[in-house]
Amino acid sequence: MNILLVTLFSLERNTSVAISNINITKGLLALGHKVTWVMPNWAQCETEFDASQVRVIRVPGQDQPRQVDWFRNKLRSHFGFLDFTRSYLRQVSKVHLPDEYFDVVISTSDPKTSHVFTARLLRRVNYGRWIQHWGDPLLGDITRNFWWPKWCIKLYEFSILRKADKVVYVTPFTCQVQQSEYPRIAHKFSFIPLPADMYQTHTENNPDCLRIAYLGDYNPVFRNLKPLYEACVDLDFAQLTIAGHGPKYAPQSNITILPRIPQDQALEIENNADVIFCACNLRGTQIPGKILYKTSSDKHILIAVDGDYRTEMIQYFESYDRFVICENTPEAIATALSSLRSRAHNYKTPEQLLPINIAKEILS
Repeated sequence: MNILLVTLFSLERNTSVAISNINITKGLLALGHKVTWVMPNWAQCETEFDASQVRVIRVPGQDQPRQVDWFRNKLRSHFGFLDFTRSYLRQVSKVHLPDEYFDVVISTSDPKTSHVFTARLLRRVNYGRWIQHWGDPLLGDITRNFWWPKWCIKLYEFSILRKADKVVYVTPFTCQVQQSEYPRIAHKFSFIPLPADMYQTHTENNPDCLRIAYLGDYNPVFRNLKPLYEACVDLDFAQLTIAGHGPKYAPQSNITILPRIPQDQALEIENNADVIFCACNLRGTQIPGKILYKTSSDKHILIAVDGDYRTEMIQYFESYDRFVICENTPEAIATALSSLRSRAHNYKTPEQLLPINIAKEILS
């Protein structure tokens, strides 16, 4: 099939959605499909995206649309449904697409503007089906604090969703909530997890030293990393590295605190680690993408469950038979880490998370 994909975050940009999009692309190519991407420019490639295997059509404009000052950004966060990428909407008419038929069009978010952009783009495209692939939903996005009443947000989100032939959500909890919110179009909604980020690692056991890595932002409003920090302070065998934007915890002899770092440096830390630590969100239905991305490695993946869907998430993660799961408390984390000191790194990527299988599900 001839497939057109659209995003307003370039695949060369180091973001979670880029990892997802790259691996969906790998799955589509493995199935033998022809892939065309519409996306903005990005100054330098920060990911493993290989543009030689696909056709890339660039959205005209700056590598990064100009972000406004703090005050205006706050106003837009409260009063606007879309983020700063909405400036790309003025460029839709300038995107030059080939005069050919696309069997399937897939728009991916974040940013949610990608779906609005695609709706306008498709006015002049000959295509079969439009699939929207969503990360955070608009109504249930815990990172936004809308001034608008709920019915206004629902009306706007419905106007986007109803145009699609299929809508994909990446957690079962988000899909269930969205089906409840939009019963008229619930039949369009599907849950399909994020694909594993396929790469190989080889980790040797060292019971005298357990190296733990948390790589990512940890705004305490959304994610609580304090239990991990407190657990490792009292564990003489633990060597913890935290890298990302968040509260500035005090470094310890066995705890390194870093700001957000380049991807190559993050990968080096991760490759040297024994345990990849993931903390679930305190609110909402979403799951941190790295939990599933990292299933292809041989690392222990320790998930500290938290938030509104704690019980349901434990059941969901257990279904993969891949993760070590505990409550997000210092005591539970310390117990889990102690149990991992001598556990072998003999993990296999769950079949259902392989990029080729995820691509099949999206197209089904």
